[in-house]
Amino acid sequence: MTCYLYDGTFEGVLTVLALVREAGEEPNSIGTTAPAQAGLFAAIVRVETNEEVAERLLDEIGRRLSPATAAHLYHAFLSETEGVEMHLHRYLRLGWREGRRLDSLLSHESVLPVHQLARRVRHEAHRMKGFVRFRKVREGFYYAALEPDHRVLSLMAPHFADRFFDQHWVIHDVRRNLAIVHAARREGWEEVSLELTGAPVMSEREEWFQSLWRRYFDRLAIAARHNPRLQQSKVPLKYRRHLVEF
Repeated sequence: MTCYLYDGTFEGVLTVLALVREAGEEPNSIGTTAPAQAGLFAAIVRVETNEEVAERLLDEIGRRLSPATAAHLYHAFLSETEGVEMHLHRYLRLGWREGRRLDSLLSHESVLPVHQLARRVRHEAHRMKGFVRFRKVREGFYYAALEPDHRVLSLMAPHFADRFFDQHWVIHDVRRNLAIVHAARREGWEEVSLELTGAPVMSEREEWFQSLWRRYFDRLAIAARHNPRLQQSKVPLKYRRHLVEF
């Protein structure tokens, strides 16, 4: 039995999946660290990411299976759920046998977990768009902090790159020390590592706008209709840390 280790990137796991497929073996595990109980005779194989191999495999998945299958793989990977790599391996292994009908086998034990994880990630990415609160910092760009459950920045980025094309902005996943960065009037965006050493300093005008927003939020509330349980179902407590109005 073999335990495959990779660098934690999507290209890295695709490289492993291509290698496993070529070897025609059933891996014991796929992950970024060796399992605690790998077994006495398990071989540990560290796989170096090969972007060419990864791109070739992704292209083949899109052609032989479907673009939707490729999207499910990517979105499920972004869940960062423990053991997701083996779910992807089983899903793809079934896909090579079933072809384009793979994603119609919704109740299959190799399909259901991947679809559930992918759906969870897409749902959070959509939901988090409504929880982004940009604040203008002293240096002149807009900054927003988030702490999503999943690695959803890359799914959110196109929405904000299109909507705020003419602005400099940063959306920061403080839990993972990752950020998407967009420069005004430039196509696209970039995902970078970002670790703060201190809280960003807001501009004076930003402080004024935040106070106005909080006053508006308070005045808008109808005391007689105060319903904390309903409010928490719409805006969970775990997301409120970075919301100005709270």
